[in-house]
This record gives sequence, structure tokens and C-alpha cells, in this order.
Amino acid sequence: MLTLAFKSEIMKKIISIFILVVFLSSCQKTDLELINPNSPTPNASLTVEDGILAFSKGLYVKGLGANFVIGWSLHSFMGDELYSPYGNWGWRWAEQVTSITLPNGTVLKNPIGPEQKPQLQSTNSRTAGDLNVFKYEWESMNLLNASCNLLLASIDKPEAKFTGDVATKKATLRAWAYWWKAYAYSHIGSMYVSGIINNNSDGTTNGNFITRDAIINEATSNFDKCLAQLNAIATANIDAYNSTIDAVIPDFAARSSRITPDMWKRQISSYKARNLMANKKVAAMTTADWTAVTTLANAGMLATDNNFRIGMDPNGTNDLSGAFYHPYSLLGLGTQFTFVSERLVQEFETNDARLAANFYLLTSPNLRNDRGFNFGTRYGAVPIESGGKFATSDNRGFMEVGATYEETRLDIAEANIRTGAIEAGLIIIDQIRTYQGANVAATAGTGLTQAAAIAILKRERRVALFQRGTAFYDARRWGVTQSASSGGGRAAANVLIQGSTLGTTGSQIRSCFIDYNFMDYFDIPLNELDFNAPAPGSAPVKQ
Repeated sequence: MLTLAFKSEIMKKIISIFILVVFLSSCQKTDLELINPNSPTPNASLTVEDGILAFSKGLYVKGLGANFVIGWSLHSFMGDELYSPYGNWGWRWAEQVTSITLPNGTVLKNPIGPEQKPQLQSTNSRTAGDLNVFKYEWESMNLLNASCNLLLASIDKPEAKFTGDVATKKATLRAWAYWWKAYAYSHIGSMYVSGIINNNSDGTTNGNFITRDAIINEATSNFDKCLAQLNAIATANIDAYNSTIDAVIPDFAARSSRITPDMWKRQISSYKARNLMANKKVAAMTTADWTAVTTLANAGMLATDNNFRIGMDPNGTNDLSGAFYHPYSLLGLGTQFTFVSERLVQEFETNDARLAANFYLLTSPNLRNDRGFNFGTRYGAVPIESGGKFATSDNRGFMEVGATYEETRLDIAEANIRTGAIEAGLIIIDQIRTYQGANVAATAGTGLTQAAAIAILKRERRVALFQRGTAFYDARRWGVTQSASSGGGRAAANVLIQGSTLGTTGSQIRSCFIDYNFMDYFDIPLNELDFNAPAPGSAPVKQ
């Protein structure tokens, strides 16, 4: 039986610093092939095809490196599918719930004192260093966008030299740049109170902060520009597309699972559906909104489509992770920085085959109630090398970074159920469960009410989309993470409570009420504002 070894937070910090140093010193060029936009000769490098392709591949490093993984993990914590009891990167403060109420009415306040919002705002400064959780996603996505701007400018320089089918190669590279710009704006608009539209290729920015809704509109605009470039690629010219897309996707990102232009177009439709749903509370969704979701998702991903991913090099060196900065590695036994939430496990049906395939009972629980009463679990994740899907100590597995087929179908299911087509929605849920090998009884045809169907839909999204980047978006739009006083929170939530609190000889599970009371959207980090003050008329930069 596998067991977890628990280390002190100090040791965790030492280990993370050591791994980062090893990563930075050992990363090879064969897959990363970075070109520094601030180097003395970027213009010379970006006037030849090989240089432009290498820079394009480097977008993975700009946008999907360590800061991205740190920010991605925050979504899992705040969506309560994972937790981390460690203070590195401000993690344990970002996921600190306001209170947990035991079945007997005892209210357990979080042990650090402040609620999430004042706590995170208190560390929104450059002096807070790595504890400023607001900075990670902001920095990675804005760097990604700026790099795309430089790529777009380089493609169309008169002196840029390409060989062969120049038009198709340029269209592919423009699609690549517009896709990642849309991706960056999607993340910023879905996580921050406001943002900046920046199309400058010279490394400059502006102080015109606009609303998060306007940022999502900019994401849509760039998705549409990507579509226009993909539509310009003729079937007869697919070889030039294939050679170009293969050149800009690293091996550790599953290059062999090539994304065709049509797959890419469907991915865009799926992502547009995500953006619509993620940024509007269910209570505010109209019939027209649900119709729009259905239209987009029906044009979205198929079960046979490939997706954009990040994985790991077998040696953990020639990639972005350094055998550490990858969600599957962080959950793995070798690293043990993140842990499975009891609230995730309780979503599974008792006989769901996905539960036994991917999670197992620990010989002794991971219990950290001294750091947060929501920090405790009886479960570990089965490593990929032992047949699981979500954790590794051997640098294995690929994580989906875009929308997925399952998400797309479940979008339609939710739209159906919430607009009264309950059976149609349940049929889709059953299809996804079959697709993932759940081997559970069908829900369709059982006479479920709308409320019961919605409850099953919510559980299935949490199970089927584990570590897909949707957990916090869903919890936010469902109202779970808003304060209990505003109707939020989660009832009947399984929480592992220490015996000293319960007056028992050992820790036990209790069915509790959790008042999360999380921020809906992050403030703009002062790492930005200290150097780029909002211009007059800007949207608010603080919640």
C-alpha cells in the first residue's frame, strides 16, 4: 500500500528552490529553443524562418511555465478539487475558507484569522514577493500576449524570409499567435477585475484598464482572427500547415497528436462556450445565453479531436516542469505538494470505476487542521505509472490546457437541463460517464426532477473535468464560493476533522457546511500597478 510522507513547510521551500535551480541549469535547447526578445539581436533572429519557428515554440515557455502552473493550481484549490497546506506562492492562504460548521452547530473559524479577500489583498505588494498570489496568472498571460505581438510583427516584416508555401506557413503562424493571444485574454478576463488590451510589439504597455467583460470580448476577437487564418489554409496546402505546426509544438506537449485546422476551429468554439459560462453567474444566465452556449458547444470539440497539452520530458529536464512544475507532478508521491480534496471524492458514485482507478485510501490520513480545517484527506491519487491518470513521480502524462470534449458536451447538458430539457441533458451525462469508463447506472429515464438533474450535472462536471481548469469557474458561477450570507457555501460537505477538535480518539469525517467566501475576481497585482498606474477613466483595478 502506498503511503504519504509529510515534510515540513521549510523543507518544501528548500526542495522547491533546489528543483528550480536544477531545472534552470539543465534545460536543453532542443525543444525549448528560446529566443529572448530582450537580447541584442532579436530582430536578426526573427527575420529567418528557423528563428521565427523557434520563437513560436518558445511561446510555451512564456505562457505555460512555472507561473502558469502556480496559477492553474490556485484554480484547483479555490474550486476545492485539490488543496495544499503549504504557504509557498501564497497557496494555503488563497484556499483558506471563512468557516466550517460542524453538524452540532460548532463553527470552526479558519486558523489564520482574516478571510480570504483581506488576506490576499494584504500580500498584494512587491515586498510580499512570492506570497502575492495575484501576480502569477497575470504575469504569465501578459508575457504570453506580448510575445505573440512580437511574433505577429515579425511574420509580416518585409525582410522575413520563408521557404516553400509561404502563404500557408504565415497563416499557420498567425493562427498560432492569435490563438495564444485569445487564450491569454481569456485567462485574464476570467480571473481579474480588469485588464489591458496591448498589441504593442516593442515591449511597452498602456494604463488603459478596461472591464473584464471587455477583455473577454478581446479574447473573442482574437479567436475570430485565428479562425480567419485557419480558414485561409487550403486542404491542398495541408503539408505546409503540418510542417509548421509540428515545428512550433514541443515533444513534451504531445506533438505527435497533431491538431488539424478543423480540430482547432472546434476547440475555439468550445473555448468561447467556456468563456461565456465561466463569467456569468447561473442566476444571471438567460435563455438566450443558454442558447448561445448550446450553439457554440454544438460546433465544438469531438471525441476524436486532439487538444493543446503540456506534459513532461521523461528525464524531467528538457521541458517546462523540471520534474516539478506540472500539476501531475505536484500531486505525485515524489513531490506531494498538492492533495486530493474530500469534497472531490464525495462527488463519485460509490461504484464509479473512475474512483477506484484513480484514487486510493491512504494508510494514514493527510491531516493539517492546524493550517486550515479544510486541509485533510483520506485519499491519494493513483500514479499514472500504476494505471491512474492524474499524478506522477516519473514525469508522465499530458494535461489538457484548452477546453475538452467532455467539457463541451457537459456544457450542452447543463444548458439542456436548465432550460427544461432534462432528459436530453441526462442522456449526455450518461454518455460522458460511458466515455470515461464510469460503469454506473444510467440517469436518463429515471424520472429525475430538474433540481436532482442539476445536482448530478454539478457532480459530474467536478469528476469528469478534474484538473481541467474549470473547478473554480464552476464553483464561482454556481454561487458556491460566495459568502454564506449571500446564499453561497456548500452543505453536506465531507470534512476530515482532527480528534482533538471532535473529542474523539482519532480524526473523523463530518458532514459540514463550508462558507468559502472567496473573491470572485482577483485584484490587479501591484507588481503591475507600481509601474503602470491606471489612466484616467480606467475600470476599477481592485475588487
